[in-house]
Amino acid sequence: MSGTALVTGGNSGIGLECTRALAGAGWRVLIASRNRAASEAAARHIHHGKVEVLDLDLSAFDSVRALVRTIESSDIALDALVCNAGLQFMKGPRLSSEGIELTIGANHLGHFLLANLLLERLAARAPARIVVVSSGVHDPAMKTGLPRPEIGDFETLLATGGAKKGEFNGLLAYVNSKLCNLWFAYELARRTDPKKITVNGWEPGLVPGSGLARDYAPILQFLWNWVAPGLAAAISPFYPGVSTARKSGEALARMVTDPTLAGETGKYFPSHTHWNEAPSSVDSYDTERARWLWEASARVTRL
Repeated sequence: MSGTALVTGGNSGIGLECTRALAGAGWRVLIASRNRAASEAAARHIHHGKVEVLDLDLSAFDSVRALVRTIESSDIALDALVCNAGLQFMKGPRLSSEGIELTIGANHLGHFLLANLLLERLAARAPARIVVVSSGVHDPAMKTGLPRPEIGDFETLLATGGAKKGEFNGLLAYVNSKLCNLWFAYELARRTDPKKITVNGWEPGLVPGSGLARDYAPILQFLWNWVAPGLAAAISPFYPGVSTARKSGEALARMVTDPTLAGETGKYFPSHTHWNEAPSSVDSYDTERARWLWEASARVTRL
């Protein structure tokens, strides 16, 4: 199987390794990101297949729509969408041009809008695939040390990423965005014909050096980007919940290319099972909350 895949955040970390693996398998890959220079550098260094660069700021709805117009005007056939890009902030809240907290805006709403606007184009290439990258931190049972998800009213979620007005916790905003990713993925799977499009959630594991530490203190950035990746490479064979960017990126690419996954939809593939299908958190299967999030997201993105 080969075709054309759009990978958000495909210029670094897990996204870059996914792009490399897809291109090596003969796929045409479109890297969509905010950093065009990094994307062009990534494209130059991947020698297999065809890698192209598109501009995308997931936190800006106008940018998402502009990307879709570019794809439509170029009549690009899409066989897969990999919703990979993600942000995490320690200080904030930082707001988008629409006044939305950036973690929720980029990690959830941008991907929500992008996937919906590309549905018809993907369905035309049936069977197409959508993969939504979540994280094990969405599940309190995983005991990651991060806060439990806490999502109250939608307006507060948009303003702070959390459930309390005027109170920002960057880790909680990230955790909440990852639960939103799964609510979105499962609801989208329920709303689409699996013969045309399959939609699944995926989890990379703990991947040091992935870029999420950009807002950490300098010493923590150094440890995350330069020390921890070597440790992860050493222990990942013994602890499947810990991984490297290369290993996780190849596993993410498999979600697009593996013929044994044809027809699989509405499922979750976490690292601690070596990316075999497994249950996500109890809360992630709350269909009422997923529908609530969908309808509220559709309103705010003017879908």
